[in-house]
Amino acid sequence: MSVSVFPKTALSMAVLSIAAVYPSSNLLAETFALEEIVVTAQKREESLMDVPISVSAVGGEKMAEAGITELEGMTAYVPNLTMNQTGIGTIIAIRGISSGINQGFEQSVGQYVDGVYYGRAQLARAPFMDLDRVEVLRGPQSILFGKNSIAGAISMHTAKPTDEFEGSITGLYEPDHGEQDVRLVLSGPLTDNLSGRLAILDRTIDGYYDNDTLDRDESDEDVSVIRGSLRWDANDDLTVNLKVEDGSFDTKGRFLEVVNPVGASYGGVLSALTGGAYTLETNQNFKRQSNGDSSENDT
Repeated sequence: MSVSVFPKTALSMAVLSIAAVYPSSNLLAETFALEEIVVTAQKREESLMDVPISVSAVGGEKMAEAGITELEGMTAYVPNLTMNQTGIGTIIAIRGISSGINQGFEQSVGQYVDGVYYGRAQLARAPFMDLDRVEVLRGPQSILFGKNSIAGAISMHTAKPTDEFEGSITGLYEPDHGEQDVRLVLSGPLTDNLSGRLAILDRTIDGYYDNDTLDRDESDEDVSVIRGSLRWDANDDLTVNLKVEDGSFDTKGRFLEVVNPVGASYGGVLSALTGGAYTLETNQNFKRQSNGDSSENDT
């Protein structure tokens, strides 16, 4: 064991050096002060540190910096949250608990957008657009959110109108898969006590699978969202918020191919029954054979 002994003069000089950098304890506290995070996990505004629930909150600025445009991107920043999109369905789980891929089941992980319940997993594929924050609550939320949210709840809050004018426009073009993404946000005061906000999204992508049967790229996605918000400050004790939104996310085809099917004669039977019009190729090469499947969703 070794013991280091510092002379008194050296220790005094070190203390003086620290005091020179931080002349007061108040300045030291201000320098290292933590930003307060306000959430509404219990249906009222509270500091995240005061909420007796396991909550992870991600702000809108963080999502923009990280390029998160859908719920699946949140899984890299929220512990215990997983999401798996397959060619058949969508699985959302918190702490390993989910409802599977049955489209008729309400989800164990409830989704809420400004308090509106999204009960089907398919709605998890809806794009994120102009969000203020996303709160992920782990554990049963049967009292405040809903009896079926037994694994947890994902509470999304859209951005509200601002007191000052602000706006943004972003664009993306990716030629390999024909992806185009345009987003517009405008916000500001309309009168002394009325503010408005407009958010528009238009996104298309061809997909990275090649459908040999229909000679097209899949899955072909077409997404559009338009949202208008108003905030009226009636008086010091009353604020009225109004939001109107119309959105759609449509998909042609699936990112799914058959590999090593059960029953080696299936491909031959398929070809024989269709007179050679449809064949089945079972190599994993991002090529699929399908006579057309689609998904159309409106919110």
